[in-house]
Amino acid sequence: MDSIKFLHMSDVHLDRPMWGGKLKLPPKKVQQRQRDVRDTLTRSLELAVSEEVDLIIIAGDLWEEDNLYPDTIPFVIDSLESCKKPVVISPGNHDYYSLSSHYSSDITSARFGKRWSDNVHIFRDYDFSQITIPELDGLCITGIAYKSNQSVSIRRFGEMIEVPEADLHLAVIHGSRDSHLPYGKMMTLPFNDQELLAQPFDYTALGHYHRLTTIHDENKMIRAAYPGSMCALSVSEKGHHGVLIGELIKGGVKPDNLQFHEMDRRRIIRFNLDISGLGHTQAVEKKIIDCFKVAEVRPQDIVHVNLKGTYITGSRIPLSERLGGEKCYHLQVDTSKVRPEWSLDDDPSLSPRTTEAIYRNKFKELVDQAAAEDDQEGLTILQNALYYGLDALNGKEIHPRQSE
Repeated sequence: MDSIKFLHMSDVHLDRPMWGGKLKLPPKKVQQRQRDVRDTLTRSLELAVSEEVDLIIIAGDLWEEDNLYPDTIPFVIDSLESCKKPVVISPGNHDYYSLSSHYSSDITSARFGKRWSDNVHIFRDYDFSQITIPELDGLCITGIAYKSNQSVSIRRFGEMIEVPEADLHLAVIHGSRDSHLPYGKMMTLPFNDQELLAQPFDYTALGHYHRLTTIHDENKMIRAAYPGSMCALSVSEKGHHGVLIGELIKGGVKPDNLQFHEMDRRRIIRFNLDISGLGHTQAVEKKIIDCFKVAEVRPQDIVHVNLKGTYITGSRIPLSERLGGEKCYHLQVDTSKVRPEWSLDDDPSLSPRTTEAIYRNKFKELVDQAAAEDDQEGLTILQNALYYGLDALNGKEIHPRQSE
């Protein structure tokens, strides 16, 4: 075997709960976004057929075992069987393999009357093992399966992995590349580039990180890659999301032979906007909409806007619920970083004996103390309390302030 053509996907996260978070998707849009994730899997398998790939690689987190809907597993089993392509799966920390997980045909048969088809090859060992596929004679695939959703700290690539003789060697692993861990991401099955490149694999199909990344050797061959998440799953996952299609030869993949294909029809677009000097809500809304053109927002996109600067009412900005309208699928505006324009200095119009003057002066002491200690969380709490107190003193309706 001189080469194989493969489709590499990872981190599909079927049934990921998308409630809450900074995007604050309402229930109907959460359900639509979860359907979007299913659609990306369907389109990826259709792409594999149309591109006539030899092998489909799924490098972990195909679904979330703890959040599955009743029909998800039958959907996956039928989809992978109908594509009629060899599929190899390395279960990750979210779709881990155990005797009671849905990678067990005994479980799927008992619950849904379905077993995994013969074209689907699943790693089930908690240490490296090999899979060979009859119709891909000459290819050896090495992989590993998680047994739970817990982090694995062992450096599996720290020692040389023994493999049988083969024309081409492919590895599939769901793990963390040292020095590139995204904020808030769990470190698991860690490795560094030197450890990975020293192994006897022509290409390592990686999963776990949700951003497209490639790892090259000294000959500029691509020896490993993360395709990233199939869909944008959180506010931090901006840009394009999809799968990789490549041609593997001895020594890796030539850069020109690894192509990214976008599968997610929506994109998350984020931008920061300083509203200092704007005197009313309509001016703020206009500035937000004006930025849509610059950011090239499409009607199907999800937009998150961080407002900053100063405004007359601070972070309490009564933006219209119709803001964004047909210009985007969903718009969330975070006003929590906006500061009030007024200061806590003595107000000469207030008698120092009034309740409001005493209240302001006390808060000035507390704010100065928090600022001196660089206590940002404390400053936010004090700002919230100040607004609530002043509203109450002036007989206004109390509205919860938006938080991060």
